[in-house]
Amino acid sequence: MGKDRLELPKEEYEFFKDRLFTVSLLMERILQQHPVAKIHPEIKEHISSAVDELYKASQKLNNLS
Repeated sequence: MGKDRLELPKEEYEFFKDRLFTVSLLMERILQQHPVAKIHPEIKEHISSAVDELYKASQKLNNLS
């Protein structure tokens, strides 16, 4: 890594990936499937966008390893 980057142990990345997956799963399964989100598509769209962004973060994280 470059001198300007903080170096972290591999375990920190694994922990972060696990938490990222957990939050994504909760948002997808609990919030997107909630009756409020189902009857208000404009709300569900925001949740879906957030889940998509977390997926992108996960992909970037996978590229680091």
